[in-house]
Amino acid sequence: MKISEKGITMTNLQEWERDNFINAPHIHDITVIFPSREIYFSPCLLNIMRLDSGTCPKTLDQWYELCHPQDHMKLSKLEAAIYGHEDEITITRKLYCGDGCYRNFRLHANIQRNRNGKPHKLTGSETLAVNAWLSSAKEGDRIECSGKILEAVRVQGIMTLRDVGLIHDMEEENLRLRREIQRRIFAQTPELPAVPEDFSRASIIRTRLEDCINSALNVLTGDNRLKALRRSLNETSITVGIAGLTSSGKSSFMNALLGERLIPEQTRATTNIPIICREGESRVAKVHYQDGRTEQIRGASLTGSFMKDIASESRNPGNRSGISRIEITIPGAMIPEGICFADTPGFDALAGSGGAALRNILPELDMIIYVTPVRARLKGADYDYLRVITAMNDRLVFVLSQIDLERDDMEAGRVVHSAHDKILSDIEAIRQDMRKFCGRDFDVIPVSSKTALENFYAKKSQAWYDSNIEDAVSYFAPLKSGAYIHALLLRAERALRIADGVISRREVTGSSRWRLQDVAGRLRKILDDTHSVPEMPSGYTFSDSVITPRNQNRNILSSLIASMREREFRTRFFSLNAVAEKRKVVLLGAERNQSMKLLSRLEHNMMMESLPDGGISAVAGEWLFTGNIPPFECIVIPSAGNDSVLVAPSNVNIAQNVDWHKLFREYVPVVSVDLARVDSGLSDLVNSPYITGLALSEWVLAFGNAGMFDTRQIDLVSQVPKRVREFVELNGLKSPEWFIYENYKIF
Repeated sequence: MKISEKGITMTNLQEWERDNFINAPHIHDITVIFPSREIYFSPCLLNIMRLDSGTCPKTLDQWYELCHPQDHMKLSKLEAAIYGHEDEITITRKLYCGDGCYRNFRLHANIQRNRNGKPHKLTGSETLAVNAWLSSAKEGDRIECSGKILEAVRVQGIMTLRDVGLIHDMEEENLRLRREIQRRIFAQTPELPAVPEDFSRASIIRTRLEDCINSALNVLTGDNRLKALRRSLNETSITVGIAGLTSSGKSSFMNALLGERLIPEQTRATTNIPIICREGESRVAKVHYQDGRTEQIRGASLTGSFMKDIASESRNPGNRSGISRIEITIPGAMIPEGICFADTPGFDALAGSGGAALRNILPELDMIIYVTPVRARLKGADYDYLRVITAMNDRLVFVLSQIDLERDDMEAGRVVHSAHDKILSDIEAIRQDMRKFCGRDFDVIPVSSKTALENFYAKKSQAWYDSNIEDAVSYFAPLKSGAYIHALLLRAERALRIADGVISRREVTGSSRWRLQDVAGRLRKILDDTHSVPEMPSGYTFSDSVITPRNQNRNILSSLIASMREREFRTRFFSLNAVAEKRKVVLLGAERNQSMKLLSRLEHNMMMESLPDGGISAVAGEWLFTGNIPPFECIVIPSAGNDSVLVAPSNVNIAQNVDWHKLFREYVPVVSVDLARVDSGLSDLVNSPYITGLALSEWVLAFGNAGMFDTRQIDLVSQVPKRVREFVELNGLKSPEWFIYENYKIF
């Protein structure tokens, strides 16, 4: 290796060290006495390693703990030499110093043995390889170390090293940025992106439809249905209303789509405030008031308790607060793009104002899901509600809720009536009732909202498929493409229905009647000139064993997309410096639930239901393992990759006799903390049994629940780094790497 043009030339650094240090006489830096394995250090070596007599290792095993995890195999070589037949050994490895840095040390040791060949004493010298070269180097001399070119420079009278390669990279980056700035300064102004064809068509349809509604309002002055329709033109998504009687399961169905209990389910306490939900990147609730004011609640503040308070009759008796609606966006919700779901109050919960309130809400609903519980035929109140609905909108589908309540009827140890057959009987009963009511067939989709909510993050489990929630969502899949156009056409259908109804009932006469007929003709022209709204799947059938081709294709596609996204997640996690080479991690945290959520993301085909007895509570005190060879006795669960993941119990259930230093040599610790509760998470970490091991090991802080915030990752942790930095310095830990993620949605 060439050190410099004006210095000497050597073949390698090891030869130079051997000639100048190993073979030179010197005082022993280290002495080990056997069989006690007591170790003694020279004051000079302690000073180099930034240790004092109180903090230095007392035994050979404690000295081993200072070795970098990547160099543990070299310690095995040293142990083999001690208890073998070698009298001399040289190894180079990184040692952890008292100032928190790893430095390269080269050990040359002599082993003295007794008559039986057993080790009696080990004496040796520790050499700081690079520092030793630097002490005799001249300014401008260069040396290669760990794949880097280092150059000796004098800064304020002190000789130090700088990375020549890093300087070269910085110069290249500076040149690239200068070229980019010049390119942008002298580049021509880019053309504005073309407006999508669908949006252009939608704008034309919207203008024509708005003109028709305004013309109709000139005839039917003050018609609240037409006013509501005109307001709905600003909504670009298809609005699917969830309707039904009190306690029929509407809010539970909505919560199953959101994946959390956010919508108040005690509907007798709710007011006539519609709650509109959609999927999006930000977690936010927007409260609209009747006087035009709006209020936003973001991130962790948006909870079920908040929603219950703002929508409850006790807080807003008679909706005197003036709230007109609440719009909620939730990351990861099971709501298709271009569609939003509106939860409406129970028909029989609206008392005397029920009819008027519904006539204000229904015109804005493009389609309606009518929820009715299992084991219940349609009642008089259902018919009253359906009469109001169908007068405005016949885009209707039924959801049969609470199917998890059905059980097999057993007699003499055999099934007399299966739960599946009873559900089919309930479906047929609803169809018969609707045929008698309006002479039409409607699709009925059975759903267990409770089972779907409990297994929202276990979408590979049998329980999730048994809930049948995906069939209810995919029912609206044909509307996703060109959703805004479909929404406008559905509103045109309702406007035409209103106009035809007024004309057929002869509510207007003379010129008003002719003008309204002209509006009806223009509305028909809009519907004729534009492709009609796709028909919903007809003849829907429910089976616990047969999947129709439509569902089968959907399941294959959704599984493929989910698999691709999870691979991206795994790649991002295993590209962290701490785990990139080992790919062996141990998941820690005050609550095992956080670790299990991270494991479910890394092992996307393994859900929590795969564990014994279907949950984590049954094995709260056990270690879990996914991989090839577990490090010790623990429960082994399926793995999706070649990496090994060890999941520790919660802090309160971890045995106190775990050798954390030994474990962290092989497995990189990943500590899970809820991003919404950073302070309490760090407080739990102080009292954890493994905190001493984090002082010597590379480790990762994994922040979950990032989706509870409405900003991207850079802004997400604006205050967190300072807190973590202070926490690390206060407790003498190594600075961790960051991994920020939303538990079930990738940024």
